[in-house]
Amino acid sequence: MSLTFAGSKEVDLAELEKRLGIPILRLGRDRAGYASLEASEVNAVLAVFDMGLYHLRKVAPKIAADIERQRQLALESAAIAKAQMKAEDKRYSFPPDTSAGLGVAWLFPQAIKYAATPSNATPCYTDYVANSWDIPISTDRAYWILGDGTNYYKCNPAEDQRSFILVFQNGLVEVGSTPSAEQFQVKSESRPDLGMYTVEPLIEVNTEDFKPLYQYPTPGALFVDHIKGVMWGFRPKRAGTATMKLLGLVYYEFNFVGPGFKWV
Repeated sequence: MSLTFAGSKEVDLAELEKRLGIPILRLGRDRAGYASLEASEVNAVLAVFDMGLYHLRKVAPKIAADIERQRQLALESAAIAKAQMKAEDKRYSFPPDTSAGLGVAWLFPQAIKYAATPSNATPCYTDYVANSWDIPISTDRAYWILGDGTNYYKCNPAEDQRSFILVFQNGLVEVGSTPSAEQFQVKSESRPDLGMYTVEPLIEVNTEDFKPLYQYPTPGALFVDHIKGVMWGFRPKRAGTATMKLLGLVYYEFNFVGPGFKWV
């Protein structure tokens, strides 16, 4: 598998969307940085993607089919992430090692809420509980997967600890007995004027037979960096706890996690 724009310094996102056949939520962006990947880096990124997809096929084959067609997007996003993180002199490896300098992993809670207290220095604003995919909800207001309704979410901007998130199209899956939402909104600092979108009313029917999994359609794949903020939320139709899991990848500089585990 090759890179669509190998050797480029920048990529036209509309052209990338057309080539891949996958909608991308550009949210006011026309172009993004793009860095070449070595063959070993391509292998590392695809090894991570394929490892996760292999298990996803076992537990949720219908959802896995949606994610599988985005394999090339995972690779192209690695090139975008490398440029956006200003890490052209570093390389992806798997498992990640400090000498290579870049890692890639399936999204996990600490990659989203990477600091206990969000701030201008660590703008990981979200309604997720730390170290969890859970969001406590009621019907009184909107709740935010990314952002908090006032502050936009950005990936880690700290030098040598930067991160970059890709959420696959239709990569929002709720686990539980009852789905929580039908109304969603996604916007950015570049496009704060965007309104809500809805999902079809049969969302209450399980996506996978006899399993409490509900896959929410999304308008496209979403990438988030440390430069432009994003806000993505929903208005609950019930009270309780929403377990909202994001299917996607996080690309990061080695020190974003370090040689051990990441815990907030």
